[in-house]
Amino acid sequence: MKVTLNWLRQHVDFAWSPDELAERLTLLGIEVEGIQRIAGDFDGIVVAQVLSRDKHPNADKLSVCRVADGRGERQIVCGAQNFKAGDKVPLILPGSALPPKPGDAQPFVIKVGKIRNVESHGMLCSADELGIDPEAIGHAREDGLLLLRGDAPVGQPFAEYLGRSGSDVVYDLEVTPNRPDLNSVIGIAREIAALSGNPLRIPAAELPAAAPDARPAVAVRLEAPDLCPRYTARVIRGVRVGPSPDWLRAWLEKVGLRSINNVVDVTNFVMLETGQPLHAFDLDLLAKVDGVPTVVVRRASADETFVTLDGVQRTLASETLLVADAGKGIALAGIMGGRNTEIQATTRDVLLESAWFQPTNIRRTSKALGLRTDASYRYERGADVGVAEAASRRAAALILATAGGALDGPVVDAHPEPAAPRQVTLRNHKVGELLGIQLPTEEIECHLQQLGLRPASRRPRPVDGEAPGAEEPVSWVIPTWRVDLKREADLIEEVARLHGVDKIPSTAPRGAKGSHPYDVVHDHLMEVRRFLVGMGLVEAQGQTLVGDALARAVNADVIALANPLSSDMDVLRPSLLPGLIDTLRHNLSRRNGDVQLFEIGRVFVQSGGQPREAWRVAIALTGLRAPAFWSGTDRDAKCDVFDAKGIVEELAEHLGIRGMAWTRRSEPTPFWVESATIALGGRQELGQLGQLSPVLARRHDLRDPVILAELNLDLLLARRNPSRSFKPLPAFPSSRRDVAMIVAESVTHDAVLAAVKGAKAGNLESVELFDVFRGKHVPAGQKSVAYAFTYRASDRTLKDEEVQAAHGKVLEALKAGVGAAFRE
Repeated sequence: MKVTLNWLRQHVDFAWSPDELAERLTLLGIEVEGIQRIAGDFDGIVVAQVLSRDKHPNADKLSVCRVADGRGERQIVCGAQNFKAGDKVPLILPGSALPPKPGDAQPFVIKVGKIRNVESHGMLCSADELGIDPEAIGHAREDGLLLLRGDAPVGQPFAEYLGRSGSDVVYDLEVTPNRPDLNSVIGIAREIAALSGNPLRIPAAELPAAAPDARPAVAVRLEAPDLCPRYTARVIRGVRVGPSPDWLRAWLEKVGLRSINNVVDVTNFVMLETGQPLHAFDLDLLAKVDGVPTVVVRRASADETFVTLDGVQRTLASETLLVADAGKGIALAGIMGGRNTEIQATTRDVLLESAWFQPTNIRRTSKALGLRTDASYRYERGADVGVAEAASRRAAALILATAGGALDGPVVDAHPEPAAPRQVTLRNHKVGELLGIQLPTEEIECHLQQLGLRPASRRPRPVDGEAPGAEEPVSWVIPTWRVDLKREADLIEEVARLHGVDKIPSTAPRGAKGSHPYDVVHDHLMEVRRFLVGMGLVEAQGQTLVGDALARAVNADVIALANPLSSDMDVLRPSLLPGLIDTLRHNLSRRNGDVQLFEIGRVFVQSGGQPREAWRVAIALTGLRAPAFWSGTDRDAKCDVFDAKGIVEELAEHLGIRGMAWTRRSEPTPFWVESATIALGGRQELGQLGQLSPVLARRHDLRDPVILAELNLDLLLARRNPSRSFKPLPAFPSSRRDVAMIVAESVTHDAVLAAVKGAKAGNLESVELFDVFRGKHVPAGQKSVAYAFTYRASDRTLKDEEVQAAHGKVLEALKAGVGAAFRE
């Protein structure tokens, strides 16, 4: 919902600045998503009145004037001769700029200064200086100042005096679905009025009274009163359809609506003002019954077709509510009108609709047809049934003012069964019990009355077993625009909002334990976060809902939504990887191609045919391994699978987890071009790691290789071993033996380590791979690998014979285990 500062001030007075208003709206529960300041014509120029004019002491052709600007008086030095005390003239205030003229490099900014040693606080303006033609605005052309009408309000912005749009502030508000009354300017203004205590101004809509014996010019028949309990219709004849006046077009354009014509613009304006959608039909295009145009509100026939204003032919379900005439549909009720009764330049007679439609039906129809409009947005949240006739009257008055014409007959208000006003009982002492502060009864009732509620009765006896001396509860009549007020707690919430939620002290809940079993889980998750951030990764937070296509590439067994919001958010994520891929694409589209991310979150998987939540931690790497630097041999190195593998191993080491095994997949999958599964103890699958398929990478505009890993965080934390063992630094020297050997391409590092471990060589402290070579002198299908073996005893210096004996066992184990051929 968009609303402007000046539009709100049309309905309620307040002196808050634009930023202060945004803060107060937020405290009322109306989130301000954005503020846009619009610069208008003639900013800083106001209507001023000359109070006195005296001769300048140091110049014959200058005058020293005392001028009222609406806020006070100021001294102005002026050189014009065509004015006198009492005249009203344009005044530009210090700090503001005159409208630029063709060829001006910079605008001319008015400052406080001295003219012949006399201070001047502004400048009185001529028509030429303002860049306007005085005759075009109904003023005389003369040398000197532009003389304004005598009835011009002192202090009025000059743009308003001319009827033009001045500067304004547009607020983009997030309105919660339970507050449909806030989808209108008057609804927001009503909240401001309740908070400020200033009266709410609702524009009067005076219409010529119909003759006592006048017959309605249209008939209305409700064949689906359960879906449309109220329908009003007015007929206006002799309108002239054309462009809207500047003021109407300006209001609509500020809040993002395109001007169409004066009649349609009025219906949109009144919808924004009151929250009540309206629709205008070309009356001459409606079929008649006994010579009278007839509106029939009915359910559509099965498979009935209808062409809406956007030119699309739509097939309707039997539960679709249709506004029709005697022979055809003319509008999808509450959503969009039909092409067959559209207001056009040739339209002369207008039927004005203002109705209330059942929200659930409008929501169902809008979703089924994939058609969302400003009208359906308001109807499906619950419009105000009580404002239908008043909004119609307001729109009719504006159509008469902007398009001419005359009313034909009285309004037709089909409302067979008006609902009784809803009442909610409030026990004042419950306000204190729920909010934790005691408020006087007078303040409670004042707040509720400021919101439009009125007391209906005071019950003379206790309620729900209260003590006989308890204060009498009050039944409050709920206005029709507050569809959200249904129970006592709702009224208490309203009291809290107007009292000020910032004024309610925070207290610990009664019975609070101060700790919770989840606290330990939270601490463990934070430990993992801190570690990964320390490894140089940046945390990402993705959406719980992801697209079906990418999700199935990771895990075919997904949990689909029955009513997805969009095709990109139609399944619950079975993995964190689709979200991280989207985050990588988001970064790359903003020229950040070197990204190293991690995410911790819940995924949703099938277990025994039932959905189950599980915690996962995922890593995504792409682009350069390190930030760009001017020197260094590895400055252009890209992230590869071993970077991710190292991070996973370091995380496992940090958590005290041992026994991780890596099993490489022999063939690529639709998601991975190469990958490996990670298991604990050779049995429990911990996760997977690999490189994203280039096909999927290109589909997401990712140029560099994308390395991904995902681990079962529940299993990691369950196997977490926080205990640490320490041993002293070695006191005796080590002995190192390097071995270069030829092995088959399929031999893995894990296989080499397993063979070495099987040798059970004494005093072997560490094994380190330090080189892999393929190429000249190495047969095809094989590779050369070089390892460093370090031997050390904790109680003595090893002799060379001991080292050679242990190393011989290692070499024999490598020959037998991996078929190693040693290079000299």
